[in-house]
Amino acid sequence: MYQTIANDISSIKQGNNLAFEKLYKSYYNPLFFFAIQYLKEDGDAENMVQETFLAFWLNRENFNGTSESSVRAWLYNTIKNKCLNHLDKENNKHKYVNYQRQALDLAVLKELEISEVTFNEIESLLQEALELMTPQCRRVFELSRFKGLKNKDIAEEMNITVKAVEGNMTRALKLLKTHLHDYLPLCIILNIL
Repeated sequence: MYQTIANDISSIKQGNNLAFEKLYKSYYNPLFFFAIQYLKEDGDAENMVQETFLAFWLNRENFNGTSESSVRAWLYNTIKNKCLNHLDKENNKHKYVNYQRQALDLAVLKELEISEVTFNEIESLLQEALELMTPQCRRVFELSRFKGLKNKDIAEEMNITVKAVEGNMTRALKLLKTHLHDYLPLCIILNIL
């Protein structure tokens, strides 16, 4: 799913720019899509992602995690808190404008629990679900969700019709929704489903 950065953690702690760049490239898009779910503005989401990576870099020597999932949990918790702070400020600025939407977004985000264990459980369940899929169905899903390809591009790469891509995606998502039902809100936010 994500490029493995577990081996790079100690390098990042020591100030290795290339290892940090690898982390940045691996997590920029997922963090951006997470933030945009709440902030609704590209510029605000980009700022939160930049602030999150800056915070990680500035605090890298104090980071105690040793696994990729601990880094991921730190990044998502940090961007969650930055989004909460931003939404709080926006609510104070525009007390009555879009209050209902922002209040709902704020409530959902506050309730969201993100931990290393959660990511490990989701990854384990996702892997189980992927193994239950036919090879073609799995490949379509992976190209769509993990590589970000559009249906037309997937069809061309796999030499199948766009309708076949759509059918396989429908089957994949149905299976995943059943298999990951306890984590649906987080999976939707993380753009897995």
